[in-house]
Amino acid sequence: MTTDLAASSPPPGDGYAHECHIRDLYARRLSEFRPEELLLKTEHSYAGSRVRADMRTLSSDGVIRVWEFKILAGYEGLGQALTYLALARKEQEFGRPIRAVLAAFAFQPEIRTTIEVLNLGIELVELPAKLRLAGGVPGIETALPVPTIPHLTDLLPPTFKES
Repeated sequence: MTTDLAASSPPPGDGYAHECHIRDLYARRLSEFRPEELLLKTEHSYAGSRVRADMRTLSSDGVIRVWEFKILAGYEGLGQALTYLALARKEQEFGRPIRAVLAAFAFQPEIRTTIEVLNLGIELVELPAKLRLAGGVPGIETALPVPTIPHLTDLLPPTFKES
């Protein structure tokens, strides 16, 4: 699948804050997108570490998923997902199945290849385009010209105009 990466660039402003808004909206609507999963927590922290997974869910078959949300998923997102996965497995003492999820509107092609070739088992979730603004108001790129409305007498032929 090819994705237009230019259309996936974050809106002007703070990209991290926008990612948080997208995550929060996805979390509120989790039952719509993944009906078999239950939201456990957003901003899940790990003991002895300053990193926090964006979201943590539990599936109906008992699998814990740790999520990383990005506008465009690249190397940094992949590294974060791997880090959260390692910390979560260590936290659970490898006693239950835990999967990493990298969620984004688009993915760098090399990320997909890396996950497949290295058999990393990271799930890629393409976020629905309807979440792109995440409650934001779209900016107006160009001002529309205001049409001029002619006066009625300007439309009449000269013979009908009053003197």
